[in-house]
Amino acid sequence: MREGMKGKDRSAVFKRDRRGPGCRWGLTLIELLCVLAIISLLLLVGILPGINRGGKRRLETAAWQLVSEMRLAQQAALATGLTTRIEFRRGNNDYKVSYPEEKYTIRLPEGIGYCYINFPEVASLPLLEFKGTGAPNRGGTVGFKNGDNEKIYIIVTPATGRIRVSDRAPAA
Repeated sequence: MREGMKGKDRSAVFKRDRRGPGCRWGLTLIELLCVLAIISLLLLVGILPGINRGGKRRLETAAWQLVSEMRLAQQAALATGLTTRIEFRRGNNDYKVSYPEEKYTIRLPEGIGYCYINFPEVASLPLLEFKGTGAPNRGGTVGFKNGDNEKIYIIVTPATGRIRVSDRAPAA
Protein backbone atom coordinates (compact mmCIF):
# COMPACT_ATOMS: atom_id res chain seq x y z
CA MET A 1 0.00 0.00 0.00
CA ARG A 2 0.99 3.56 -0.50
CA GLU A 3 1.98 5.85 2.33
CA GLY A 4 -1.15 8.04 2.44
CA MET A 5 -3.58 5.12 2.33
CA LYS A 6 -2.58 3.32 5.58
CA GLY A 7 -5.54 2.58 7.72
CA LYS A 8 -8.06 4.30 5.43
CA ASP A 9 -10.93 2.75 3.53
CA ARG A 10 -9.98 2.67 -0.15
CA SER A 11 -13.60 2.81 -1.33
CA ALA A 12 -14.04 6.22 0.28
CA VAL A 13 -11.56 7.68 -2.19
CA PHE A 14 -13.68 6.68 -5.18
CA LYS A 15 -16.97 7.78 -3.65
CA ARG A 16 -15.74 11.29 -2.97
CA ASP A 17 -17.74 14.15 -4.52
CA ARG A 18 -15.55 15.40 -7.36
CA ARG A 19 -17.39 18.65 -7.85
CA GLY A 20 -15.60 20.38 -5.09
CA PRO A 21 -16.92 22.91 -2.60
CA GLY A 22 -19.35 25.52 -3.90
CA CYS A 23 -19.97 23.72 -7.22
CA ARG A 24 -23.63 23.31 -8.27
CA TRP A 25 -25.29 20.91 -10.68
CA GLY A 26 -26.35 22.47 -13.99
CA LEU A 27 -25.37 23.09 -17.55
CA THR A 28 -22.94 25.66 -18.75
CA LEU A 29 -23.85 28.12 -21.46
CA ILE A 30 -21.66 26.30 -23.97
CA GLU A 31 -23.38 22.98 -23.24
CA LEU A 32 -26.79 24.59 -23.73
CA LEU A 33 -25.70 26.17 -27.01
CA CYS A 34 -24.38 22.81 -28.27
CA VAL A 35 -27.64 21.06 -27.40
CA LEU A 36 -29.68 23.80 -29.12
CA ALA A 37 -27.45 23.63 -32.21
CA ILE A 38 -27.89 19.85 -32.47
CA ILE A 39 -31.68 20.08 -32.05
CA SER A 40 -31.87 22.89 -34.63
CA LEU A 41 -29.81 20.88 -37.09
CA LEU A 42 -32.03 17.81 -36.67
CA LEU A 43 -35.19 19.87 -37.16
CA LEU A 44 -33.72 21.58 -40.20
CA VAL A 45 -32.83 18.27 -41.82
CA GLY A 46 -36.27 16.85 -41.04
CA ILE A 47 -38.38 19.85 -42.10
CA LEU A 48 -36.59 21.32 -45.15
CA PRO A 49 -37.45 18.55 -47.62
CA GLY A 50 -41.16 19.06 -46.93
CA ILE A 51 -41.25 22.85 -47.07
CA ASN A 52 -41.46 23.21 -50.85
CA ARG A 53 -43.81 20.29 -51.42
CA GLY A 54 -47.02 22.29 -51.12
CA GLY A 55 -47.40 22.67 -54.90
CA LYS A 56 -46.71 18.98 -55.50
CA ARG A 57 -49.22 17.99 -52.82
CA ARG A 58 -51.93 20.20 -54.35
CA LEU A 59 -51.18 18.66 -57.74
CA GLU A 60 -51.47 15.11 -56.39
CA THR A 61 -54.62 16.00 -54.45
CA ALA A 62 -56.27 17.43 -57.57
CA ALA A 63 -55.32 14.32 -59.56
CA TRP A 64 -56.65 11.90 -56.95
CA GLN A 65 -59.85 13.90 -56.58
CA LEU A 66 -60.44 13.61 -60.33
CA VAL A 67 -59.66 9.87 -60.20
CA SER A 68 -62.20 9.52 -57.40
CA GLU A 69 -64.84 11.39 -59.42
CA MET A 70 -64.11 9.27 -62.50
CA ARG A 71 -64.43 6.04 -60.54
CA LEU A 72 -67.63 7.26 -58.91
CA ALA A 73 -69.08 8.16 -62.33
CA GLN A 74 -68.08 4.73 -63.64
CA GLN A 75 -69.74 2.98 -60.69
CA ALA A 76 -72.88 5.11 -61.06
CA ALA A 77 -73.10 4.15 -64.73
CA LEU A 78 -72.80 0.47 -63.82
CA ALA A 79 -75.36 0.75 -61.01
CA THR A 80 -78.00 2.66 -63.01
CA GLY A 81 -77.29 1.38 -66.51
CA LEU A 82 -77.28 5.00 -67.70
CA THR A 83 -74.51 7.16 -69.16
CA THR A 84 -72.50 9.45 -66.88
CA ARG A 85 -70.27 12.26 -68.16
CA ILE A 86 -67.31 14.40 -67.15
CA GLU A 87 -66.67 17.57 -69.19
CA PHE A 88 -63.25 19.17 -68.89
CA ARG A 89 -63.51 22.95 -69.14
CA ARG A 90 -60.07 24.44 -69.77
CA GLY A 91 -61.23 28.05 -69.78
CA ASN A 92 -62.87 27.79 -66.36
CA ASN A 93 -60.14 25.57 -64.90
CA ASP A 94 -62.76 23.08 -63.71
CA TYR A 95 -64.68 19.98 -64.72
CA LYS A 96 -68.38 19.22 -64.69
CA VAL A 97 -69.66 15.84 -63.52
CA SER A 98 -73.09 14.83 -64.85
CA TYR A 99 -75.15 11.95 -63.53
CA PRO A 100 -78.64 11.24 -64.86
CA GLU A 101 -80.20 12.85 -61.78
CA GLU A 102 -77.45 15.26 -60.61
CA LYS A 103 -74.84 17.68 -61.98
CA TYR A 104 -72.07 19.57 -60.22
CA THR A 105 -68.83 21.39 -61.02
CA ILE A 106 -65.45 20.97 -59.34
CA ARG A 107 -62.83 23.74 -59.62
CA LEU A 108 -59.18 22.83 -59.76
CA PRO A 109 -57.15 24.06 -56.77
CA GLU A 110 -55.39 27.43 -56.96
CA GLY A 111 -52.20 27.17 -59.03
CA ILE A 112 -53.25 23.94 -60.79
CA GLY A 113 -54.25 23.89 -64.46
CA TYR A 114 -54.70 21.56 -67.40
CA CYS A 115 -51.63 20.78 -69.48
CA TYR A 116 -52.96 17.92 -71.61
CA ILE A 117 -56.37 16.47 -72.54
CA ASN A 118 -56.95 14.02 -75.37
CA PHE A 119 -60.54 12.92 -74.79
CA PRO A 120 -62.88 13.47 -77.77
CA GLU A 121 -64.50 16.89 -77.94
CA VAL A 122 -68.24 17.37 -77.96
CA ALA A 123 -69.44 20.97 -78.45
CA SER A 124 -65.78 22.06 -78.17
CA LEU A 125 -65.38 20.49 -74.69
CA PRO A 126 -63.30 17.36 -74.04
CA LEU A 127 -65.70 14.73 -72.74
CA LEU A 128 -65.36 11.43 -70.90
CA GLU A 129 -68.48 9.28 -70.86
CA PHE A 130 -69.08 6.01 -69.07
CA LYS A 131 -71.76 3.88 -70.72
CA GLY A 132 -74.18 1.74 -68.71
CA THR A 133 -71.68 -1.13 -68.88
CA GLY A 134 -69.01 0.96 -67.12
CA ALA A 135 -66.86 1.19 -70.24
CA PRO A 136 -65.62 4.64 -71.28
CA ASN A 137 -66.58 6.15 -74.65
CA ARG A 138 -62.86 6.18 -75.41
CA GLY A 139 -59.64 5.94 -73.45
CA GLY A 140 -57.67 9.09 -72.87
CA THR A 141 -55.53 11.17 -70.60
CA VAL A 142 -55.91 14.34 -68.57
CA GLY A 143 -52.77 16.12 -67.43
CA PHE A 144 -52.46 18.69 -64.66
CA LYS A 145 -49.54 21.02 -64.00
CA ASN A 146 -48.67 23.42 -61.20
CA GLY A 147 -46.75 26.70 -61.09
CA ASP A 148 -43.41 24.86 -60.80
CA ASN A 149 -44.26 23.10 -64.10
CA GLU A 150 -44.55 19.72 -62.35
CA LYS A 151 -47.02 17.49 -64.15
CA ILE A 152 -49.22 14.53 -63.31
CA TYR A 153 -51.41 12.47 -65.65
CA ILE A 154 -54.69 10.63 -65.13
CA ILE A 155 -54.98 7.83 -67.66
CA VAL A 156 -58.21 6.01 -68.60
CA THR A 157 -57.69 2.71 -70.40
CA PRO A 158 -60.04 2.07 -73.36
CA ALA A 159 -62.55 -0.80 -73.13
CA THR A 160 -61.83 -1.76 -69.49
CA GLY A 161 -62.01 1.77 -68.08
CA ARG A 162 -59.11 1.26 -65.71
CA ILE A 163 -58.11 4.62 -64.21
CA ARG A 164 -54.59 5.27 -62.98
CA VAL A 165 -52.25 8.14 -62.10
CA SER A 166 -48.74 8.59 -63.45
CA ASP A 167 -46.06 11.26 -63.36
CA ARG A 168 -45.08 10.34 -66.92
CA ALA A 169 -47.02 11.22 -70.01
CA PRO A 170 -48.40 8.14 -71.77
CA ALA A 171 -46.86 7.07 -75.05
CA ALA A 172 -48.78 8.44 -78.02
